[in-house]
Amino acid sequence: MPREDWFDGQTLALHRDDFLDENPDWQQYLADGVVLAHEILEQEAKITGMLRELEPKLSDGLHEEITRILLEYEVLVNMALLHVPSLAQGQEAPGPGAPR
Repeated sequence: MPREDWFDGQTLALHRDDFLDENPDWQQYLADGVVLAHEILEQEAKITGMLRELEPKLSDGLHEEITRILLEYEVLVNMALLHVPSLAQGQEAPGPGAPR
């Protein structure tokens, strides 16, 4: 299978639309219109398992790079979680350099 770029070159969004549309886990989680805590924990366990399988295969340098990326992704996830209340109220996140 040929390697597919992670990004489309237009935005920072991963090529995820088709993946989500076709992903059975995502479809199952959204079937009832509610994502439950145990479903989040299931997905977390799945990702953790995948990373545990991958980690011993990485060189030290690649491990360091991926660790930095995962930590920055964690920052993004936490930013999004903090921003959810304002999204629910129809507010947009302030742009870069805007007062907080």
